[in-house]
Amino acid sequence: MELVQLEYFLAVAEYQSFRRAADAIRVSQPALSRAIQKLEGDLGAPLFVRTAQGVRLTPCGEAFLPHARQALAEVAAGARKVAELAGQARGVLHVGLIYSLGTRFLPDVIRTFTRTHPGVTVRLSEAPTQKLLQQLDAGEIDIAFCTPQHAPHLTLVEILQEELVAIVPLDHPLAAKDQCHLSDLAGEPFVAYARESGIRHVIERYCAEAGFTPRVAMEGVEDLTVAGLVAAGVGVAVVPLHAQLDQLPVHVLRLCEPCKRSVYMAWHTHTTLSPVARAFIAFVKRMCAP
Repeated sequence: MELVQLEYFLAVAEYQSFRRAADAIRVSQPALSRAIQKLEGDLGAPLFVRTAQGVRLTPCGEAFLPHARQALAEVAAGARKVAELAGQARGVLHVGLIYSLGTRFLPDVIRTFTRTHPGVTVRLSEAPTQKLLQQLDAGEIDIAFCTPQHAPHLTLVEILQEELVAIVPLDHPLAAKDQCHLSDLAGEPFVAYARESGIRHVIERYCAEAGFTPRVAMEGVEDLTVAGLVAAGVGVAVVPLHAQLDQLPVHVLRLCEPCKRSVYMAWHTHTTLSPVARAFIAFVKRMCAP
């Protein structure tokens, strides 16, 4: 009995069709059928019966199914353990990130990490900070890159600080200047980030320190959406400084006050991390070390 036979058996059991199973696991249908026939010969009993709709498990197949699953799971667990002992992390890593990191910083991190850890597949999920924290709580992601305000159940490692700047439409009176005070924006209609975005609270705190509450005209989730609304004349905004702003018809003003937002790598403090997650965290820490 071979492992590939068990994999083929589970595929046919899941899809209830030799054709669909063959398509899913990318083998020819004759090869799949031969492997199942050999498995049935080794076991001395039929595992499937053909029906008008496809195939279904026989009583012997039903009895064999949980053992086949357990056998493959044990082999996979053993492979992960060997890889861990050998210092070669393998597996799938689920990473969540705020939208602004999807085009800067994190792509380089992921590319470099996967080059040095070819056995790791990284799956990304982009969302505002609040959604990412919910995904962490639900176990849907292993690590999040976000801007949490209060998260005592998380371990947080600051990975970068981004300068915040003001942006205004090109025909705005402030567009004649290179910099301004945050208080110069008081009374202006604001294009704000959605409330579930961690940066919204950072900007509101800076505005409060400058003596005003932003008058929100419209909200956006992504940096480019916010900047696009400013370009359309909806209002002004405070956003992280990045090169993509040069691609839009907005005027960038450096703020006289030192306004920054910190981005953190976060994971549950009391969750047992997989070897892949531990390897990734250590890698990011080394990259971001001063």
